[in-house]
Amino acid sequence: MLNLTICCDTPNQVNTLDGYLMKFSSSHDFNYKLSKFKSFNDLTNKPPLNIDILLLSINLNSKQDTFNIYKKLKSLYDDIQIIFIPELVDFVLNGFYLKDFRCILKPLKYSAFEDELLDCLDYLMTTDNHIEKTQFNNNTLHVLNGLSSASILFIESIGKNCIAYTSNIFVEIPNSIDILEKSLCSSTFFRCHHNYLINIKKISKLNTDSVIINSKAIPVDKKKFNLLKTKLLVMLKII
Repeated sequence: MLNLTICCDTPNQVNTLDGYLMKFSSSHDFNYKLSKFKSFNDLTNKPPLNIDILLLSINLNSKQDTFNIYKKLKSLYDDIQIIFIPELVDFVLNGFYLKDFRCILKPLKYSAFEDELLDCLDYLMTTDNHIEKTQFNNNTLHVLNGLSSASILFIESIGKNCIAYTSNIFVEIPNSIDILEKSLCSSTFFRCHHNYLINIKKISKLNTDSVIINSKAIPVDKKKFNLLKTKLLVMLKII
């Protein structure tokens, strides 16, 4: 059983996160123990024995404050996975980047919550064997031969199989791209071309006929360009 903690200074937000966790637990056969704190000071003054995943929804005044919070939590819990939940204005003005931290912007949406929590669980399973397979039924990891979906840059279809590319390795997956498209989170992965599935979070540049991911140009079908652009803007909370 994993130890989850909600640290939130807004009661309504606590209720929302609590409800999202129950929904996630029901749909993913996931067991957890939950603790709650009203402020970051309360959390650090009487820290739980262990925290695997922290949902942190407090006033974040600057990027430096966020780094200090991150550093403090890492000094208490080596393997903690932190999901920051800042206001949009904090994200825009203070430079909270997805590449630095796991982040869900307010107003909360369950699809974004589910996506980030699945990434956390993928990471814990594939790096530390922290989660017993009997504790969490993650069909996506099974389909991907244990490869964390969060680490995938893009997937290329090669015949009846696929190759998943990360920043430093590529892994052959004995499944069709159609199966992978159905298995992966639709808010993060997009079928931009008949032969390519891309991780929207990894896009560094969007062109009219391609995207750039890790310096590689990946083709985008003309009919899918507008939908991809919309999904990218939604992910960045621009629209």
